[in-house]
Amino acid sequence: MTILIGTEVTTEFGTGHPTIIASMLINTLKNEELAREIISGKMDTVKKLAEEQRVHGTGFLHIMIAHPEIDEEKLLPSVCKAAEDASGLPLYIDSSDIVAIKRTLDVIDSKPILSVNGEELKMKKMLPLVKDGNTAVICLCFDEDGISPNAETRISVAEKIVQRARSIGIADDDLVIDPLAMSVGVCDYDSMMVSFEGLRLVKERLNLSTFLGVDNVGFGLPFKDYIDFAFLLAAIPTGLDSALLEPMIATEIGIRGIVQLNAVNFMSGRDPYAKEYSRYLRKNNLTKKTSLL
Repeated sequence: MTILIGTEVTTEFGTGHPTIIASMLINTLKNEELAREIISGKMDTVKKLAEEQRVHGTGFLHIMIAHPEIDEEKLLPSVCKAAEDASGLPLYIDSSDIVAIKRTLDVIDSKPILSVNGEELKMKKMLPLVKDGNTAVICLCFDEDGISPNAETRISVAEKIVQRARSIGIADDDLVIDPLAMSVGVCDYDSMMVSFEGLRLVKERLNLSTFLGVDNVGFGLPFKDYIDFAFLLAAIPTGLDSALLEPMIATEIGIRGIVQLNAVNFMSGRDPYAKEYSRYLRKNNLTKKTSLL
């Protein structure tokens, strides 16, 4: 089981636990207005988005501020601290800038998650930082040879990263495997099945927590949110423990999507006796007479 710690919220996920969502609204690649504000040194929108995502039931916050005009070494610590203070949630710091990450770890008060791929240079730089910074890490299943269309090859990359991580003392609970979710509208028609097979192999061979960037799946297709959501629900019984996705309450999927997510967690054996499913209904005053349309 993987544990991420925020200042007010602790998030647990892994085999046998409910699949949780990492929300991705603090992303300057998708929000130019947000990028402009961060460049100016203002954090009002960062705080607002972070607070809103906690209300929407997010497990951890995705922070991505890559932008041609953004100095990550200067601004990543400020953005992460603002998001942490506003939400109390754990963070996914999505950056490859080692200096920026080190400075961020010095100012935040939580246990975040980072990411690394199987490229030799990336592992050499990032994994010691994971160990020394007491973070978790998402292991992305590609390396110098790119992204394989084959699940077996992707998992061989995961095994390489895991072996390296274990060799320097990183605990298995802090290793989260991402077998990669591709955009079904622009990739091979069976790309989603490769992702599902990757999830199955992770559980069979490594028995580690899993993650997928589900927001990639519906790119370029009509009704993208529905494509992403369908993929999410199909992936959970296959072994998906956590997913990067826009908060459902902020899309057309709405609150009924959260109810369905909790229902699938229950039916997949991730929520014994429907405890979390029932808790969510009670918390939001949802009854038999409530319309979810």
